[in-house]
This record gives sequence, C-alpha cells and structure tokens, in this order.
Amino acid sequence: MRTGELVNLAYFSVFTVLALVWRLPVSSRVKAVLIGLAGLGINQVAARAGGIFRDWLPVPLMALAYWQSGCFFQKANPRLQAIFESSETRILRLLPFDLAACAHTWLGTLLELAYVFCYPIVPLGLAALYLAGFKNAVDDYWTVVLLSAYPCYVLLPFIQLLPPRLMERRDQTSQTNLVFRRFNLWLVRQVTHEANTFPSGHVAASTAIALVLLWFTPAAGVVFAVIAAGIAAGCIVGRYHYAIDVGAALALAAIVFGIVL
Repeated sequence: MRTGELVNLAYFSVFTVLALVWRLPVSSRVKAVLIGLAGLGINQVAARAGGIFRDWLPVPLMALAYWQSGCFFQKANPRLQAIFESSETRILRLLPFDLAACAHTWLGTLLELAYVFCYPIVPLGLAALYLAGFKNAVDDYWTVVLLSAYPCYVLLPFIQLLPPRLMERRDQTSQTNLVFRRFNLWLVRQVTHEANTFPSGHVAASTAIALVLLWFTPAAGVVFAVIAAGIAAGCIVGRYHYAIDVGAALALAAIVFGIVL
C-alpha cells in the first residue's frame, strides 16, 4: 500500500471501531459504521487498482472521512465554546479594521470567492500536479494533504464547537446581497455537518496543497498559495472559523509538510 492508503486505512479503521463504543444515537452510530466500511472498501479497491483510478480515489475518501467524523458531533461544549469565543474577541481586537465592515467591501467579496475553492481545491491540486508532469509525486501529495486534514477531523469528537457565524447569527442570507456569500452559505448547509473543526480542515488541506505544489511546481504553487491565503482569510472574515482554528491549521500543514518532504 502507498503511504496515503495506509493513512486512510488507519483513519477509517479507528473511527469505525470508535463508532461502536462511543455514546452515540443509533442513527449516528449506524451512519458512522457504514461510512467507515465504505471508506475501507474503497481504499482497498484503490490499493489493488492502478493508474489514474488509484491516484484519484482519495478524493471521495476525504469527503467520507469528513462526514464520518461529523457523525460524532452531538452538541457544542459550552465550556470550550466560551473559551474559543473569549480567545476570538481578544484576537480580533488586535486587528486594525472592523471585521464586520470588511465583510461588505470588495475585499470581503473576494475572500468569499476564495472560500468557494475550499471544495474543489483538492482535486484541482492533484490535476495541477498531473499537468506539471509529476504523477510520480501523487503519494507525496496525498500523504501531506491527508496528514494535514485528518487530525482536524480526528479532534472533532473531543472538541465539539459551533462556528462563529452560527454563534454570532451571521449566517442569514437575507442580511447580505453578496452573491458569493449567499452561495457559500448554501454550500455549507448542503455539504457540511456545520460543526466547527479545530484546526480548520479546509485551511489545513489548502495550505498543504499549496506547499506541495510549491515544492514540485512553483508556478502552480504560487497560484494555489494565493487561493489558500484567501481561504484562510475568508474563514475569519466570513466567520466560518475562529482565528485560532486558522492559525493552528497553518502550523499543522507546515509541520506535516516539513516532516514528509
């Protein structure tokens, strides 16, 4: 097995067993186990397959890993939520501008556009690696990306929080006429479990992708670094994540990259 496939094997095995012993509603337990078994099956197929099929199967596996961890979210921990809210207040006071006002400027619109790339950036990064002629680096790509994103999912059962946009009631589409904001709010309701991951999985994955591409193909890496920076800033300005989520994700991706490559 490739290293990335071993990472997936470990992740889905641990979370599937955890689902059997964790105190969960029956529906969440069944869903977590089924997702885990599907993930293990797909990973096994990928390990036995060859070529492009094997290279691309981790894309849906990342989505399954995210959703499996989401099965463990029941309700926000009030004590932890208060700690994160207090930390956020202190951090935002250091900013030289009004965050709420910034969200309604051209910069806020640009950051909302960047945040749209949270979802396609993983396959786009792999496509960029392919187009640059580095198919032999696919396992390095997945190892760095998975080891950056999965710790964010692993911590969800233990650090259960709601994102700041829900705590601050800033997720009402009627309060904004920004097209990308409305689109992002629709997306998070349709394709996410709406729990807050610490560190931010989106920031960790996008940063990891940018670092890998900078290593192998700097021209593409610069483009993806700009997108990753936009996603990180958009997380805070759009209140999708706490600033500490973003900072921890940046550090995590940098550490994983340094260890793997």
